[in-house]
Parts: sequence; structure tokens; C-alpha cells
Amino acid sequence: MEVESKELTFEEGIEHLERIVRELEQKEVPLEQALNLFKQGIELVQNSNNLLDHAEKQMQILLEDPNGELEIRPADFPVEG
Repeated sequence: MEVESKELTFEEGIEHLERIVRELEQKEVPLEQALNLFKQGIELVQNSNNLLDHAEKQMQILLEDPNGELEIRPADFPVEG
């Protein structure tokens, strides 16, 4: 059930991560399979974080400067948690 996370969209990565979590919540998962699923989950989380970071860098906000003209500034979002 290994998936190349670099080829997944954010949404696909989250869906796959949710499937992994559901599978890990089952108590009948053998240890070796659970460790492999956990590793895949970590890779998916890292990939999703990278996609979010990249998207945040691409976002821009139009703001009005002191002269009343619009200027483009990079988005600056506070990180919570």
C-alpha cells in the first residue's frame, strides 16, 4: 500500500493519511505493517506541510499603499500551535 507522496496533491495526501490512521486504529495490524504505515504517514505529513509552505509563499495580498494605490505584498500568516 506504499504511495509516492511527492506525486500526491494536498487533498490526496490527506485522504491517504486518513486511511492510514483508520488502519492503524485497528488492533489486528501486525507490528511490521503498523511501523510501515506509520512511516508512510510521517512522509505524508511532511509532504503536506511542504505543499502548504509552498502555497503560502505563492500567495499574495493586494493592499492599498499610503498614496491610495494597490501594491502587492507577500502574505504573512501567523503560525498557530
